[in-house]
Amino acid sequence: GKEFYGKGAHVQLGPGLCVARVPRNGRNFEYISGEDPFLGYVLAKPAIEGIQSTGVIANAKHWVNNNQETNRRTVDEEVDERTQFEIYYPPFEGAIEAGVGSVMCSYNKIRGKYSCENAETLQRDLKERLGFK
Repeated sequence: GKEFYGKGAHVQLGPGLCVARVPRNGRNFEYISGEDPFLGYVLAKPAIEGIQSTGVIANAKHWVNNNQETNRRTVDEEVDERTQFEIYYPPFEGAIEAGVGSVMCSYNKIRGKYSCENAETLQRDLKERLGFK
């Protein structure tokens, strides 16, 4: 956060919280969760608190089911609710508990709807069930 604040930025696009499910995803190095949802849950908190302690808004990304770069704008992720809550949501839960200021949605579709326009994952899950304000 300090570096971004020094540049005059108000938002840092991170931390990346995706769980690494596809080993050849070219952006796995960005995601603090690695392959472990619990690790992502635990590490999201200090990362966000550190960023936001400088006056910069942290941006948790990419909500949700962002598993691959290949065809990421057209892939349709078919993930059941239990898997969402056990694998994909914990890092974002940690971010929300830390008071993350913003969330970036992913490019992929989820059950036929693009992530950024998916009422099930954005409104119901992220806001109502996980408590993002």
